[in-house]
Amino acid sequence: MTERASQRSNSRAGTGKQRGAYHHGNLRQAIIDAAVEVVSESGVEAMTLREAARRAGVSSGAPFRHFPGKRELVLAVAEQGMAILRRDMERRLAQCKSENPLVRMAVLAHAYVQWAMRHPTHYRVLGDRLLIDFYSSEPLLADNRWIRDNMQHLLEKADERGMLAVNDLALANLQSRAMAYGLARMLVDGHFPEFDLANDDSAGAAMIDALDGFVALLSRDPDGVLKEIRAHK
Repeated sequence: MTERASQRSNSRAGTGKQRGAYHHGNLRQAIIDAAVEVVSESGVEAMTLREAARRAGVSSGAPFRHFPGKRELVLAVAEQGMAILRRDMERRLAQCKSENPLVRMAVLAHAYVQWAMRHPTHYRVLGDRLLIDFYSSEPLLADNRWIRDNMQHLLEKADERGMLAVNDLALANLQSRAMAYGLARMLVDGHFPEFDLANDDSAGAAMIDALDGFVALLSRDPDGVLKEIRAHK
């Protein structure tokens, strides 16, 4: 179940409910999952190790076996979210049959906004550098570097083939990341109803169209690239 679906389910069933007794599984993961539930429902401020333990059905001291404090637990939520994002991107690239680097860039962008739609809590936590010590986490740095390097590699391949209408590849990489991040932020913060996009399906389609149009504008042949991107959805 995605976070968004879980939030709807919790809303119908009532919040603050305990998951049930924990039975000798992965305690660390159970605590992280419980923390995601609390943050989804009530925000980071309401999340404590004690509440995460209660949700997971374990003793109040159990989380301290893995997390010295709240900040470390929130960081673990961020690491989980980034790992999910990277897996989604790797899977989508593996499924993409096109060798056009701009089409593959669009695939990465699609994966990003669709991940944010499915995992809004992870998106919020990852996006707030005041909540987490991002640069102290090797998993976060490694996954973020993988995303950035793949984007840069695809831009370089497009440039080598004479496909790009832009010259500054680093700037194009930054702009591409900002475009995807900004659309995801608008979604998670609830801005799309202002544009008559009141549900996930319409907002999701609008984000994909916006990303496709942006990637196409990087090309010397925007119409051709846009056509190929849409053919590989």
